[in-house]
Amino acid sequence: MKRKNLLVRLFTVAALINLAACQNVTDDLVPSDEDNRPQVEEGTVGHLPGQVTEDFTLADSHGASVRLADQLQGGATPADAVVLYFTMWCPICLSHSDHLVGTVTPHFATRGTVRYYLIDYVSGSVAGARAAELANGYDGSALVTVADVDQAVFDQFDAAMGTVVVIDATGTIHVNEDYRDGTALRSALDAILPP
Repeated sequence: MKRKNLLVRLFTVAALINLAACQNVTDDLVPSDEDNRPQVEEGTVGHLPGQVTEDFTLADSHGASVRLADQLQGGATPADAVVLYFTMWCPICLSHSDHLVGTVTPHFATRGTVRYYLIDYVSGSVAGARAAELANGYDGSALVTVADVDQAVFDQFDAAMGTVVVIDATGTIHVNEDYRDGTALRSALDAILPP
């Protein structure tokens, strides 16, 4: 009985210490729309808006190579903007990608060249990405599925489920954040693309 009381007291003391340590922690239950990321020096290499991204190469769902540098100024198939959306094919991701297909891509269809990519970082293979693309109805859509088999691009952009990244023709990142309702994506594309 004494041992049980001792264990209860030790547990209580440990819990009180943990609670005391949490007194200086504030939970942000009312988030703002302020960008609290660190300031970056324009033109430096990194993953934050204002920085220039490093190159990467992934395979699309048919096994063809997709290289970012080919789509930038001076590349083999240049675009005005490249949009990456990191998906794990969950209901939230699918609602975002449906919004991309139904609302965003038509709005910018005649305003330059934009390449849209669904970055599948969970299937683990090109065949898995292809199966997910087919199962979710994105085969032949404006969104090209690419397989980030080893999650290298996911890590490169410090991404999470639902992250959207907008890169202009110079390789400069304009957006790297959660898709939410697509407002930041549309604003960035409005700024990059001629009216």
